[in-house]
Amino acid sequence: MMISYIPFLKYKSNEIIALGELDSSILEKITPFFDYPKPKGKPTPDQFKYSVDRLARSVNKHIGDISEIYIDTYDLSGEFEVEGQHSYLYLLESFSDISVIPVVSVDRSDNHLQTVLSLKEAKKLSSDSVAFRVTSDDFENYAVIEYDIVDRLNRLFEAFESIDLIFDCRFCSGLDVDKISKNISKFSDDFTSKYPVRRSIVSGSSVPASISDVLPVDSECFVNRKEVDIYRSVREKSEGIEFIFGDYATVSPNYSDVSLMPEIMQNIMTAKLVYAVNSQHYFIRGGSLKTKGREQYFDLASELCSKTFFRGASYSSGDKYFDEKSKREGSNCAPGTIVKPSVNSHITYVVQGGVI
Repeated sequence: MMISYIPFLKYKSNEIIALGELDSSILEKITPFFDYPKPKGKPTPDQFKYSVDRLARSVNKHIGDISEIYIDTYDLSGEFEVEGQHSYLYLLESFSDISVIPVVSVDRSDNHLQTVLSLKEAKKLSSDSVAFRVTSDDFENYAVIEYDIVDRLNRLFEAFESIDLIFDCRFCSGLDVDKISKNISKFSDDFTSKYPVRRSIVSGSSVPASISDVLPVDSECFVNRKEVDIYRSVREKSEGIEFIFGDYATVSPNYSDVSLMPEIMQNIMTAKLVYAVNSQHYFIRGGSLKTKGREQYFDLASELCSKTFFRGASYSSGDKYFDEKSKREGSNCAPGTIVKPSVNSHITYVVQGGVI
């Protein structure tokens, strides 16, 4: 089955379960990309091991039949170690039956790169592909980073049969679509002329880390999904290269779990829902969780489900969840629990042709 979409997700329980609740016809058309999330405070090796082991069990339980996944440590310190070894080693070795595509880049530590190379040479990585992830500063000009690619990555690339080239625009609302798509197209041409590329992926997000950057409390709005515009522009500018669409679903690439006292969190956090509509995001925001409580999620869901663009309870398990909450069925929502249905609904919509 041809992969048509790469959802970029935080490597967390709700995101994994969201994938597990996808219809099998949807799941087989995606390859999820997981970023291990930036932890609260400074993690200890034991905390990291416990988290990785728990999440690996969740992957096996919920999406154990998936053919392959990407896993990266973009948000972790490049020198974080576990049992005297680079943390990426422990993360990659936590998977048993699933083919894991390792991720590298020019800005990764020598230990990160050596970990991938050593595992592949020891035949402990079953994937024949390695992912090369570049952000907007990296792919602005291929010639500028060509020396770093050759010097730091050539030997590693030679250990794999092919490379998945990932253009990660991350939070891209402020980017110039024409300029960034030209950079991607030119970089792709230069890179693929020298290396065996299996997939070329364009990803980004228009979901900010803070909802307050989009709209005030107790309001709703639409936001253009700049990542869709960039992807479409890249396809128009490129000849002979098939690009795959990627995005960060409904969670910002810049989101991280902040370490604050619970009472402070209740003061600053507000209820919100994010829903994809064509090439836009629909945002609806409530008020403070402390002053208005979690029951306001019922009202937000009711408002969402009253819209003509709501796709109905039968569309996905995520949409079914929203429909149930609009009827005030089941327990109250929370900022964490709303992630699962939101991600599930979003992925279903993208694969079903809602964007690409």
